[in-house]
Amino acid sequence: MGCLKSIIRKIIFLALLFAFFFFGGCDFVLTKYNEFTCPPREELLEQSKDFGDFSAVSSDYRLTRSLNIFGYRKFNSEYMPSGQKITIIDLNKKELITPEDFTSGKINAKINNALDVLKDSVITFENLEITGRGTIQAGTKSIPYVNFKADVKNVPFKTVEGTLGAYTSPNISRAKKNKEPESTVKVILSMRDCKKYNPQITFNYIRAMKP
Repeated sequence: MGCLKSIIRKIIFLALLFAFFFFGGCDFVLTKYNEFTCPPREELLEQSKDFGDFSAVSSDYRLTRSLNIFGYRKFNSEYMPSGQKITIIDLNKKELITPEDFTSGKINAKINNALDVLKDSVITFENLEITGRGTIQAGTKSIPYVNFKADVKNVPFKTVEGTLGAYTSPNISRAKKNKEPESTVKVILSMRDCKKYNPQITFNYIRAMKP
């Protein structure tokens, strides 16, 4: 009897699943997801004020937002000519890294853990090497950054390159009435396969924004 109930439940589930796809359920979900992640640019610029002013960023960069799944708010951009992606992550009150870490040298010890926490994938890195460092002027702020290179663990001969930077900005949308908005650290992260990554794409994006 128990086996028969199990078979009936499976049949009902498969029937519902078939109906979902047959009547356009998948297209409906994808449409709603795209509407959320890719609203009109003007709307997204208004909603991203906690991360900065991106109105001067070239239209070659497609601005999107992402679902808040792991407790971090994110603002995403993609350079359409090459597909290189740039993500800005609001650390909220978590002191994973700070802008001061880049000038004090602490970033050398913190970068590996930061990448493990902030990247949007299950891959892990080894043999991480900082290949360059400096600051970029963005509006009135000077944003410190490091360029890095790392091997992808458990994937032979696969290497990634990227840029990691940090700045603070006020969370205007979360400010309480009659109170100054609280500032939190925002981390800029961009990386892709070795020899495909172009740091100038990231640098140009940072120069155009106003934190």
